[in-house]
Amino acid sequence: MKPGRPTTPRLTQDAILTEALHLLDRSETALTIRALAQGLNVTPMAVQHHIGTRDALIQALADRTYEGVTGATLRDLLTAYTATIRRHPNLTLALFRIPGPLPHEAQRITDALETLLRQTLPAAKAKLWRDILIDWAHGMALAQAPDDPTPALETLLTALSPG
Repeated sequence: MKPGRPTTPRLTQDAILTEALHLLDRSETALTIRALAQGLNVTPMAVQHHIGTRDALIQALADRTYEGVTGATLRDLLTAYTATIRRHPNLTLALFRIPGPLPHEAQRITDALETLLRQTLPAAKAKLWRDILIDWAHGMALAQAPDDPTPALETLLTALSPG
């Protein structure tokens, strides 16, 4: 065997993201490039070559984690989003610390929520309620509120109903 690069790459983005989420689920401070490299049995430089900065890694994790969050109704979308935040609260906290635009999938969820709200509300009210509902989802999930957030969500959605 010739020295140099291996014929099959040892390090993949999928492997990096899987290990990174595992570390992040343990604690927000556990996720460092050095700890990630150690867990993958590679050098920190190899990890950085694949993912860049820690902020870029957090954004990639968010895109991967939130890509399955969908819903045809406000209730479905918010329930799915809240459940995902509850499964990975440290990811949400890490995202709060990153300056700049939202990761693609987080922006998609925000836009989907606003689209659903615009079905019954004028644009300005839809944006206001979008922000209220997103803040509610973050607060409910991160506070580890009751196991079933449905009653609180129902109360909030009832406040949106005309009448």
